[in-house]
Amino acid sequence: MTAASEPAAPAAPALVPPRARSVLLGLAALGALAFLYGIVVGDAVRSWQTLLVNFLFFGGLAQAGVVLSCILQVTSARWGRPLKRVAEATAAFLPAAFGLLLVLLAGTAAWAPWVHEPVEAKTPWLNVPFFVLRELLAFLVLGGFSLRYVYRSLRPDIGMLDESGERPATGLSARLIRGWQGLDSERATGQRRQTRWAAAVLIAYGWVFTLIAFDFVMALDPHWFSTLLGGYYFIGNLLIGLAFLAGVAAAGRRRLGIAGYVGRHQLHDLGKLLFGFCILWAYLFWSQYLVIWYGDLAEETEFVYHRMHGAWEPVAWAVLAMTFVGPFAVLLSRAVKTWVPGLTTVAAVVFAGMWLERFLLVAPSLWHGEGVPLGLLEVLVTAGVASLFVVCYTTFLDRFPTLPVSDPRLAPAETEH
Repeated sequence: MTAASEPAAPAAPALVPPRARSVLLGLAALGALAFLYGIVVGDAVRSWQTLLVNFLFFGGLAQAGVVLSCILQVTSARWGRPLKRVAEATAAFLPAAFGLLLVLLAGTAAWAPWVHEPVEAKTPWLNVPFFVLRELLAFLVLGGFSLRYVYRSLRPDIGMLDESGERPATGLSARLIRGWQGLDSERATGQRRQTRWAAAVLIAYGWVFTLIAFDFVMALDPHWFSTLLGGYYFIGNLLIGLAFLAGVAAAGRRRLGIAGYVGRHQLHDLGKLLFGFCILWAYLFWSQYLVIWYGDLAEETEFVYHRMHGAWEPVAWAVLAMTFVGPFAVLLSRAVKTWVPGLTTVAAVVFAGMWLERFLLVAPSLWHGEGVPLGLLEVLVTAGVASLFVVCYTTFLDRFPTLPVSDPRLAPAETEH
């Protein structure tokens, strides 16, 4: 019996069982209802600002995973080859993120303060038609580049498994390998085109996420400005993606079927990258803070002062502790970086800390009530978006190979280093 005629191996169990998947979809629906309730009956400002925070966080995470995969591709990183698919699977949430963006753009007048209190010098930039047009164009360009890169990454792997009979392609997988030219040709073409699209994604990412920082964060306080905010913002977004990747790779490598390729050396490398990006994030924050403090200009200091005093002060200290001080102290240890529970815990703390950081960037500019608006509404909307992200992410990994099996640089963990 030839390899092509051998029966396919039984399918692996779904990463999320059907019952748990139903619960997640239910939470997503509940989050949507909570958002609508807040707009119609409750506090509309809290609803909009919570949706904006979660769009920036989970939409940013969807893009960050693709960018990390692109970095591994353009640097020819052998150690990170087994992590490429686990990273780029976040792209499955990009269509949902686009839906969230459409909702935010449709309600621009309800949450953007510059619509009702325009700043004359900024009206050529901050006006609704131009705002909507550039956000749609930016998302479609970066999202299109990202999906094209993921397609070029998936195609040779799907085709290789289909050609060998190990995992016959059906449905969407079959459409992705339409016109298959044979493994040798597709493998070479795939690597070359992946690298080209990866470079395009990386260039577009820096531009688009700088634009997002200016339009969705800085514009919320039209009198404040910072030329460093764009770099600070997209580096922070990469920190979110890296914390997610480190946590998933450490805690889920056996469930994902990549344990033979992700060993202590890979975990150590992930821990070092997480350590380094925590320092880089703190460095960019300090660079911005120092200039604002030294200049002592009212239009610059108000943005920072408001977030570091009063009701927001505990949130600011929590962000600093969770994203820099704690991880810096803990990740100095090599043992923690190679210990699965330790790395998973640090990654989860950084991940949660960065959600608070995005919340701290957005909410104080929009919320003018007493205290910090963190309650049931915020919990439900955040849980809904997070649940939708988990469904999209795990569906992608269930449907497509979790390892880049056609990649010539892929090697088992024990032979690496």
